[in-house]
Amino acid sequence: VKEFVEDIGNEADRLNRMTAKLLSLTRAENPQPQESEIIYMAPTVQRVAKMLRTNASWSGVTFCLELDEDTPVLILEDDLYQIVFNLMENGIKYNNENGWVRVSLNADHKYFYVTVADSGIGIPEESIAHIFERFYRVDKSHSREIGGTGLGLAIASSYTANMGGRMELTADGDLFKVILRFPEAGEDSAAGETAIKT
Repeated sequence: VKEFVEDIGNEADRLNRMTAKLLSLTRAENPQPQESEIIYMAPTVQRVAKMLRTNASWSGVTFCLELDEDTPVLILEDDLYQIVFNLMENGIKYNNENGWVRVSLNADHKYFYVTVADSGIGIPEESIAHIFERFYRVDKSHSREIGGTGLGLAIASSYTANMGGRMELTADGDLFKVILRFPEAGEDSAAGETAIKT
C-alpha cells in the first residue's frame, strides 16, 4: 500500500510539473505586450541558484557562478528567470553524481551572453538538431525516473526568441549559450527611462 501511495504521489507531482511547464510554454509562445526594464542579470541567476540549491544538494551537484562580467540589460526579469531556471534545472537533472553546473555572464560590443555548462552526460550529436523541440527527450528510458517533461528547453528557447535573441548548443552538446542583443537606439524608450535594478 505504501508503494502504491508513493507511486500515485510521484505521478501527481509529474503531472503538476508538466502542467506548469505547458503554461509557461503557452505564455512564451503567445507573449503579451509588456514593458521591459533595465536590470543586472547576476541577481536573477543568484535567485535561481538559491531556488534550486536543494535539488542540487540531493544530487551532490555544486554551482559555480561566474558573474563578475555582469552588465545591465533591457529585459523582462521573469523571462530571464525562466530561461536560467530551465537551463540550470536540466544541468542538475542530467548530471553525474557530485558534478557541477557553471553559469557565466559576459558581453561584447553587440551582445550579452549567458552560458550554462555542466559535467553531465552531454547530448548526443544526433539529438542536437531536435533539442529545442517540445516534448523531445534525449534519454526517454530514464525520463520518468528523472522527472523530465521535454519542455524546459523549448520554453527557454521561446523566451529567448521573444527578446530578439537566440539560444545555441555547442557541437559537443556540453554548453548552452543564450545570446541577447543590445537594444537599438530609441527602442523601447519607456523602458529606457526605468531605473536600473540590481
